[in-house]
Amino acid sequence: MNNSPAATAREWVSARSWDRFVGTPESAVLDVKSGIYQLDDPAGAGELIKDVAAFANGQGGLLLVGFGTRVENGREIIDALKPVPARLVDVDRYRKLVRDRVRPLIRGLTVDFYAVDDERGVLVIDIPAQPETAKPFVVPGPDGKKTPTTVGVPIRDADATVWLTHDGLQRLLSTGWNAESGPRADIIEALNTAVAAAMPAPPPPSHPEVGEGGGRQRQQFTTAYAAGGGQPLLGYPTQPVTVVGPGLIQPLAGRDSAPGPVLTVLPNGRSAVVPGDVWEDLREAGNAADTETSISNVGLPSASADTPLLIRGDAQTVELEGGRWGPGRLAQVSPGGRLLWRPHTRRDFETHHNNFATGELTELYLRAVLDVAWQNWTYGPQSLPVAVRRRHRDLLTESGLAAHMSSLVHRHAAAADAPAWNLASGSDSNHSAISSHVRAQTTTPDGAPVMTANSVLQTGNWRSPSSVLATVDLGINLRHLQQPHDADNPQASRSRLPIADLVGALVAMWDAIVVLPEALEPDFTRLPYAAPPFVVFYINAGTAARDDGDEGTARQLSLPDVLDFASFGDGPRDVSRTQTALRIVGPFDPDRETRRHLVADSLNDLAIGWGFLAADVNRLPSRKI
Repeated sequence: MNNSPAATAREWVSARSWDRFVGTPESAVLDVKSGIYQLDDPAGAGELIKDVAAFANGQGGLLLVGFGTRVENGREIIDALKPVPARLVDVDRYRKLVRDRVRPLIRGLTVDFYAVDDERGVLVIDIPAQPETAKPFVVPGPDGKKTPTTVGVPIRDADATVWLTHDGLQRLLSTGWNAESGPRADIIEALNTAVAAAMPAPPPPSHPEVGEGGGRQRQQFTTAYAAGGGQPLLGYPTQPVTVVGPGLIQPLAGRDSAPGPVLTVLPNGRSAVVPGDVWEDLREAGNAADTETSISNVGLPSASADTPLLIRGDAQTVELEGGRWGPGRLAQVSPGGRLLWRPHTRRDFETHHNNFATGELTELYLRAVLDVAWQNWTYGPQSLPVAVRRRHRDLLTESGLAAHMSSLVHRHAAAADAPAWNLASGSDSNHSAISSHVRAQTTTPDGAPVMTANSVLQTGNWRSPSSVLATVDLGINLRHLQQPHDADNPQASRSRLPIADLVGALVAMWDAIVVLPEALEPDFTRLPYAAPPFVVFYINAGTAARDDGDEGTARQLSLPDVLDFASFGDGPRDVSRTQTALRIVGPFDPDRETRRHLVADSLNDLAIGWGFLAADVNRLPSRKI
């Protein structure tokens, strides 16, 4: 049994025991990287072949891409698993690059990518111990020519690189290397001396200064850079300050020239140091191929006014501001998963959907429309199977909306049992290959419909394949939903819904609609959004037949005909509008009480706009569902 460090590390890789590496120091047979090699950059490609050839010139070993380290007593200690995005790793390209540029061919080398979750994993480059007669392994030298005329011999334990012609170095080292089972110190020293005498020392690398190009915000960059530990911890700038999204950024190069942290500054002067992994999550969160658009969508980290924000690499939440998508944050929604953008729940009055389901016209029509789109998600089957349609029905049954319908009827009329949800049928059903339609109805003892609920769940189409649209409609025949006589307000209509009951109905519809995507994607809460999700509530006055002198001709009602505006307080008596609407962005997170306040606050704003300046719906007693 081989108990060498390299063999032990290979056993951990084979068993996917990534946690075993944490706490282990790097060594002559083990090296880790926190970021992928930038193979499109000549320097990044050169770094890869140098690292691989160094192992081949020693005892072999493992090169793992997807771990972070810390410095402890002068040694690099592996301290965290930091999986890299799978979409950025092309294992065939890694193999080909090593095969084409390292001489002689490394025997038995493998390059594999081990998934940690659906989107990330660890890149493992395994370099077996090579025959001594094959050494040294040489790589092209960085002389800037298309066909290099110099070569280097990377040595793992000495971390030295010498450059001679490819064939000359092979002949020179062959005898001494093979005779001594490795490079003798005197040979290495002689080569270093000869190369140093023959080649001028390379000029020191030139990098932009911290904050260069930042104008008035330059001081914010230098302050954040210093607060984060400066060059020893953060590396050096790779480019001048650039405008990205709502602010300014300056990327840094970290250890081994891998992508490092990013310095960010908002127009208000608030700055942050964003670790490379968090920055990648931020870029991906904005659902755009280019960084500018993506960051413009979600914004940049929000910091305090006085102190730069130093974001930890293992941060689970990062507040953002300035994005087109509105207030939001990066949040880790599953253990070990990447950070996803999540909106802060807010209300507004931007409404777009306004098509109502077919069916009997009622005096009051309430509608909730949920619109959510996810990145790179499509529902698999071409048409919805019966199991999904039944799950749609069952989710509504579990939501309690039907129980709320019967409770509302019971408060204003005779007792009524909770109606059952059933798959809709008939000419007015909205079933299709990509949509499911479910219905429930409460009736009077003689069978007249009092409340009818319809719900449609629809997957994305060819125009928007990653979206899900869900609706819950509630039609109320107020002529069958009589209110108790109000002795204090004898002029009040006996067929208008109190505002408190309107709030309760909208909240019950909200509770029902946000669970419906589960019928299509059981774990939809872990998916990254392609745009801010929202739910829109519509309140429409319908039609009613006049009681006399009109031969039953239907007439259009106004909102004061169907809603009891008395609870808004004093106001105009000529509100003639027939519909209104409100929108909630980020409808999945708030608890029930918060939902009630958001709906009530929105109705307050609408009522004030109609002239009810003392409206305060939150002071009304809430209806228990």
